[in-house]
Amino acid sequence: MSRSLRKVIGGIILAILWVCCFLFIPKTLVIDFGVIGGVDETLNFKFTVIIIGLLVLFFYNLLYRSSAEATKLSWTSIFTIAWLSLIIFYPFTDPNTDSGDRGAVAFFTLIAGLAVCVLWVRFFSDEISLE
Repeated sequence: MSRSLRKVIGGIILAILWVCCFLFIPKTLVIDFGVIGGVDETLNFKFTVIIIGLLVLFFYNLLYRSSAEATKLSWTSIFTIAWLSLIIFYPFTDPNTDSGDRGAVAFFTLIAGLAVCVLWVRFFSDEISLE
């Protein structure tokens, strides 16, 4: 298996793990730093893991040496996995709550879908070489 193909497959695996952070870590977990300066300091564990996962994805694609086409394909596959997970797992309609941000999320999800299509058309229409 070539180095470029390993980069793309590694990016896909890291993206799936990053999506699992959204799905399987409960919102109620916190990191308690104790009392600092008279204030009880806590940090949301889920948010922390999501940000660290995003940094891992960024530095993985930045520091893993391969061709520019392999890096673009890796980012496109990561973006596609994130977009598909948003489509599948985000509760766009919830009859119990009337949240005003659901329409905005739906709109930007549609725009992101257009971007996913444009990115994949670029890879399918050109003769690319990952070497």
